[in-house]
Amino acid sequence: MIDTQDLEKVVALTLASAYIKGERPLSLMIVSDRPESGKTDTVNRFDVNKRVAYLNDVTAYALWRDFGKDLANGNIKHFFIPEFLAPISRQSQTVASFIATLQMLIEEGLKEIHTGFLEPIKLKNPVTVGAVVCLPRNAFGENKLSWEISGFLSRFLVITYRYNDNTIEKVFDSIENREYLTETKTDLYLPDQEIAVRIPKDIANKCRVLAQELTAQSRKDGKVYGYRELKNIFKLIGAMVVLCNCNGSDRTVVNEDDLSEVMRLSYLFTENFNALKGEDNDKSTEVSS
Repeated sequence: MIDTQDLEKVVALTLASAYIKGERPLSLMIVSDRPESGKTDTVNRFDVNKRVAYLNDVTAYALWRDFGKDLANGNIKHFFIPEFLAPISRQSQTVASFIATLQMLIEEGLKEIHTGFLEPIKLKNPVTVGAVVCLPRNAFGENKLSWEISGFLSRFLVITYRYNDNTIEKVFDSIENREYLTETKTDLYLPDQEIAVRIPKDIANKCRVLAQELTAQSRKDGKVYGYRELKNIFKLIGAMVVLCNCNGSDRTVVNEDDLSEVMRLSYLFTENFNALKGEDNDKSTEVSS
């Protein structure tokens, strides 16, 4: 993959967020300026991680049928749906049922499963999962309004991006050299147990400022208040601590470096389709509304 380091970091943080004690897993919607932008390949690199279920296409019924028991047993933390266009391109009633099911799993949590074809499943405690979905810009635009109205979109951290001219040329060079044949998977070696992460008050306040900056236009337009964006930022900085623990640390308190890294990545947390900042590009912090 070329110049996708920041994209990969956000995916890694999304997976790690499921191991923050007391938090719901972060859900991520990756939107590229056009097809062939590496969304699916980036997500696929992480499919070797535990408690991840990979879906090429799915309906609400198929989700319950194939994953109901694993969900009930806590064996799934995230669903990967890199081709999200497939399940949302079915008949409207089927799509509505699927979106409602996914929204429930992300936000309210799974308490019981009842369908006319499956044995009922009841849980002592609600189970929540995260989702990582990918789609191109045109499909995002076509569905954005209905997802805003239903509240589905606000359940996700939405990131958008594009390739700049330099990255495009580097991708061509990479393909010409057939480097895609040697790409590897990324196992984060996620922990077995959740980690109790503490966020100091001063850092929490800076997260609030960042959330308000990122949602300034949406708040002005009356679309959101920005509360979920702040929670998403908390999950991201908490996930930084989890990833440190994956690498042998026993740290449990968020520090300024964690916040700085999330602020650096925040140029992706907009609908402006900013260019990815690869190794050869400027990596200064950029916040847009």
